[in-house]
Amino acid sequence: MRMRQQQKREPAESTIPLINVVFLMLIFFLFAGSIARDDARKVEPPLNILEDETIRSTGALVIDPDGKTYLGEDEISVADWLSLQETEAEGKGESDGALKIAADGTLKADALEKVLQDLTTAGRTDIVLITRRGAQ
Repeated sequence: MRMRQQQKREPAESTIPLINVVFLMLIFFLFAGSIARDDARKVEPPLNILEDETIRSTGALVIDPDGKTYLGEDEISVADWLSLQETEAEGKGESDGALKIAADGTLKADALEKVLQDLTTAGRTDIVLITRRGAQ
């Protein structure tokens, strides 16, 4: 009499390595998405509704509540900042783009007006004032 041989069952493939990879990708993208440089993190921008919220303050001229101007962490004059912007634009082979200004929400209007006057005196009128979306 012939006896049937028991068929060997292959073990089921484990999904744990796949779960580990997906989890690691999730962690990576959470960190990669949240570590963005923001030069104006020390100022409180005025509330306003922006048409384009993708404009960030990276590379912007930051004006603190006392009217001092900064590029990143370093204090810089408006004229020096303008020459730096022009040098960078020439290095990239681009025409001058809009100048980004991130002013503190408590900055006095006359201090902001002085900076804007310095920019227009230098012949620049394409200025973007960075604000944040207010509560709706």
